Amino acid sequence: MMALLAVFQAMNIGQIAIAIVVFAAVVALVYVALKQFGISIPAWVQQVVWICIIAVVVILAIKFVLSL
Repeated sequence: MMALLAVFQAMNIGQIAIAIVVFAAVVALVYVALKQFGISIPAWVQQVVWICIIAVVVILAIKFVLSL
């Protein structure tokens, strides 16, 4: 866990944003694949994922504004 935090400390805001977009793309691809395989994802899991995505975006926006 500490190694992961060290990686994020070495990254700037642009690199973190790109990493989040890549992560979101991977999650979206897995979601599409699961639907294609006929595996249904519960609605509460979808809500949790959306909350996490929105939280990350808001945190990045706050960090951006604070860096001005």
